[in-house]
Amino acid sequence: MAVVFSSPTCNEVIEAIQDYLPALYFAFSRGRTELLAEELGREWDFLTSREKRLVRQMIQEAEENAPGLFSPRRQNLRRLLLQGIGYHHAGLPPLLKDLVERLYESRLVYVLFCTETFAVGVNFPAASTVFDSCRKWDGQEFRPLLNREFFQMAGRAGRRGYDEVGRVFVRIDERFPDQTGFYQEDEVEPVRGRLVISPNTVLSLLCWKTDAEIQRLLEKNLSVYQSTKESRQLRQEVEKLENKAAELSRCFCPDRGQERCELYRVKLRKELNQLKKSKYRHRADIKMRRQEIQILLQKGRKKCPYKTCLDASRKIRRLEERIHLLHKRLKQLNKHARDYVRDFESVWVLLEKLGYVQGRELLPRGKFALYIHVQEILVTELVFSGILLESPPVEVAAILAGVDYQPGRDEQVSPPPFSLEKVEKLRRFLIESGVPEHFCIWSPLPAALAAAWYQGTGFEQLLEMTNLQEGDIFSIIRREIDLLRQIERAAGEDRALAGLARDIRRQLDRDEVAVVGV
Repeated sequence: MAVVFSSPTCNEVIEAIQDYLPALYFAFSRGRTELLAEELGREWDFLTSREKRLVRQMIQEAEENAPGLFSPRRQNLRRLLLQGIGYHHAGLPPLLKDLVERLYESRLVYVLFCTETFAVGVNFPAASTVFDSCRKWDGQEFRPLLNREFFQMAGRAGRRGYDEVGRVFVRIDERFPDQTGFYQEDEVEPVRGRLVISPNTVLSLLCWKTDAEIQRLLEKNLSVYQSTKESRQLRQEVEKLENKAAELSRCFCPDRGQERCELYRVKLRKELNQLKKSKYRHRADIKMRRQEIQILLQKGRKKCPYKTCLDASRKIRRLEERIHLLHKRLKQLNKHARDYVRDFESVWVLLEKLGYVQGRELLPRGKFALYIHVQEILVTELVFSGILLESPPVEVAAILAGVDYQPGRDEQVSPPPFSLEKVEKLRRFLIESGVPEHFCIWSPLPAALAAAWYQGTGFEQLLEMTNLQEGDIFSIIRREIDLLRQIERAAGEDRALAGLARDIRRQLDRDEVAVVGV
């Protein structure tokens, strides 16, 4: 791994590593990938005339299959691709991301600026990888990359059959010189198991599993196993260190800590030197303490090999510091340990209170929610309250777009031409009835986009209604299409509800956002 200091620009970084291209240049925001690509594009053009012809041909073929592939927002990407430069992030339309990936695989993109999602799931090796930074925003704070995150991206460096070694370059911001140098492959964090006890989890277990099977799943899942195993290992290490400290302490005699003990006298001499500093000289209580220490030091010390005790004392102090850290980790494990049995029973009680189950028997609401896999309670209540069947289809499309949607910072969408207060009232009622907020996640923000798309508005017009990126809009509508399929299946013999869900789904599943192959 090479480290580049003094906050170089991306042009300076590429100048330094130009013999080790193609490169994946990782940045940790969508805007940053586009900004860096533009910056590099002002000075660099990597393609030969022949390569430019190949890129034009691939772009032309992609546009023939998807007219309007490059929206006004993405005309800069077309120009950059013709220079052998690209960017890739979740805000791009799927077909445009596919084009960038195919150009990269064809070795027609020499520098690809991308977010960390590019390193997950698909194998796209490079001669080298570059880190714009080793700090990222995790939704709550800026923090250093984990070892696992770093090596997931760094591992893209080195192409089999092309490169003898893969090179990793880290751009160091001079404000954070400590942000690298600590990544170790043998310290990669383990993948942690996590069982989510949702209403659907409880309903599925009650429907399909016996009491014994449910108990076994809740008490012996991977998450519990990992936490129990780590806690056991930590307690064993604590016991080992405590035994070692006890063994070392055997060299101490009964006079330890008394006036005749040389270890105690060493401690007194250190205190006396500290009290001789000028800031303590004129304090009466300090003067008395100095005199007291001097009197104690005038007394004779015990004749013994005190250096052995001094060495043991230092070792014990280090052991105690390690034991303290282990106890701190054990406390964290206990604090965050999930009692899955308790969580299961808590959600079960809630479902009984809401009329989804009676004991182990699933009632109509429960049978419906069994087939819903996102915000089960909210979606079920939207159906059983009559809100969906009593609303015009365009409003239903608007309502369902907001299910499980959590707006990001500064996201803006034009408001819909109708009120969605009835959904807000239902949501408030559920929360007041004891339903946790994370079981009632809904936002009105994407409503107008789904409504406009349902009514046949073109994708370019959708972009004019919002500052969301194309990929975000694709995600909103495709997630709603999936939810409509779930509702259609859950409706069972309710032909009106199944027909409503099917008709809205077919209207949404078109043109650019069509879900292919389903």
